[in-house]
Amino acid sequence: MKKSILFIVFNFMFISSALFAQDKTINIGVKGSVGMSGFSNNLGLSSDTRQSWEGGLMLRANIPNLPIYVQTELLYTNTGGTFEFDNASQDLVLNKVEVPILLGGKMAIGNITARAYGGIVAQQIVKDNFSDISSDLNANEFSWGWQVGLGVDIKKFTVDAKYQQSANLVTNPGVDLQSQQFIVSVGYFIW
Repeated sequence: MKKSILFIVFNFMFISSALFAQDKTINIGVKGSVGMSGFSNNLGLSSDTRQSWEGGLMLRANIPNLPIYVQTELLYTNTGGTFEFDNASQDLVLNKVEVPILLGGKMAIGNITARAYGGIVAQQIVKDNFSDISSDLNANEFSWGWQVGLGVDIKKFTVDAKYQQSANLVTNPGVDLQSQQFIVSVGYFIW
């Protein structure tokens, strides 16, 4: 019985993947990114950028007969920046789980597809060092952000350059602290 169920499940997955691969409606892949991140604030603190990175999964749904697609991703992200105050500096590092929901347009020329996209990003902070900056700063663990970008697809590979900004990262009244990133991503569609 177990072998029959496994046989049916395997065949269903194989047939489904073959159908989706033929019309390229749904694509699933992995991606990794590197970039530079920093912060804007209304505290009068100067901020320097630092390297950031992210990695995770992506799912793209291509709208049939239209040059439009919807893409969502599940990413683990490491961002931050360096604040300078009183002749000292302090790194602020954020580890987040992000779920971008993007709408894009594309134009294909042979095996190369150029894309432009934008959308919202759900962000959940899983680890931070706000207390190293100030014990008075309270992290807003969940927030929304936005991103825009340009990309190129070559066969199963995808390359993106994007800009992303978060909403306010702290819950303190009158304090505005937002992260900003410039990111370059490389991805590969497995399916």
